Amino acid sequence: MDDIVISARGVSKCYRVFDNARAQIAHAMWPRSRSGMQEVWALRDIDLEVRRGESVAIIGRNGSGKSTLLEIITGTLTPTSGEARVNGRISALLELGSGFNPEYTGRDNAILNGLLLGATRQRVLERFERIAEFAEIGAAMDRPVKTYSSGMVARLAFAVQVALDPEILIVDEALSVGDFFFQQKCFRHIRELREKGVTILFVSHDMGVVRDLCKTGLFLRNGRIDYFGDNLEAIRRYLHQGNGNGNGTGAFAHDAAPDDAPPAAALAMDRPLWSDNARGTSGSGKGRILAVGVFDAAGRPTQRASIGEDLRFRVLFRSQSDEPLHVSVVLKNKHDQVVTVAGSYTLQAAPPRLEPNEEAFFELTLCPMLEAGDYSFSVSLGQATAVGAGSVVDETPWLGPLKVAWDYASHVPPFYGMVGLRCEGRFVVPRHRAHP
Repeated sequence: MDDIVISARGVSKCYRVFDNARAQIAHAMWPRSRSGMQEVWALRDIDLEVRRGESVAIIGRNGSGKSTLLEIITGTLTPTSGEARVNGRISALLELGSGFNPEYTGRDNAILNGLLLGATRQRVLERFERIAEFAEIGAAMDRPVKTYSSGMVARLAFAVQVALDPEILIVDEALSVGDFFFQQKCFRHIRELREKGVTILFVSHDMGVVRDLCKTGLFLRNGRIDYFGDNLEAIRRYLHQGNGNGNGTGAFAHDAAPDDAPPAAALAMDRPLWSDNARGTSGSGKGRILAVGVFDAAGRPTQRASIGEDLRFRVLFRSQSDEPLHVSVVLKNKHDQVVTVAGSYTLQAAPPRLEPNEEAFFELTLCPMLEAGDYSFSVSLGQATAVGAGSVVDETPWLGPLKVAWDYASHVPPFYGMVGLRCEGRFVVPRHRAHP
């Protein structure tokens, strides 16, 4: 029984909705009065058991009871009937920063939030460096929270929750805020907690996230459990219900470019996405990446492409020895998963023999047959030491995001899912048919 960390038995929740104040007063004075009152059942007869270390996605249409169930499990809401039991320390990300006092500093709010989570003041202070490091808001930690952007609030709130080593992590659409790279960091950390055996309840309308983070799915329909079991089957039922949210980013439009925009070859690296100015021109090692640019088919700098439209990565690098150097591009999705690694090594393009301090370009044309969404990338310079093995000489930080777009509402995409594969299809009709 100790293996069961969350259990619900016959949990139901009913909200009373009154037509007007008079009806509400009448019901308060005479509880049997039902005039002008409606009963809205958010949950009905929920029976649920979650085992230690299990990752469960709770999915369903808006109004299906997902948030209500989480609030009952966390104890912030009392069920109308039934009971829910929890065996473990909970960190609940229901609404990031909802308990922060805007007049207090980020430091004070972090300590107060930790105390509200059940930690001692000493424990919060011991973990404060971890909180500050994860939040990455710098000197703003000692400024009032009312001066924070919504992204900064999200950073601090998430950092407090995860730095206190929860046994059960509950997330309700809380990671939809914050910048792209912080979201990647959060998803990476959630996966690390999952690997450590932390029990996870995760609510999201993004089926890509659900598929990535969870193994078990709970599909709620009209306040009742429609399915509880394999995550992929839960997703299939949810999408079959007609509520699948595509990851499309709307109609695609290229970045505007002046009419006299020169071709890519003439641009060289005048307008790079990233350059190595901070490190200067000198350095140690066998090679150095100097600049990276991303261009569309017309040679215009861009960070957008429609599904199936070429992106051209242009890398300027310097050799600091006479040994051959390979260039690779690593692409990650918003869940911090590596989507692909491509470059001179995988293309079996022999690198040129360069003199020390000689510079060269590497160009990679990539066709993103990927589901619409945001992606980050990094460029590395390395040497092959054996088949499938090598050493990294230099690399860039994670850059982007690159946006892959598609208007799913108006156009049929070339594929559905995470990635498009090369395929062919045809219909065959027999020439001779038997006639009745």
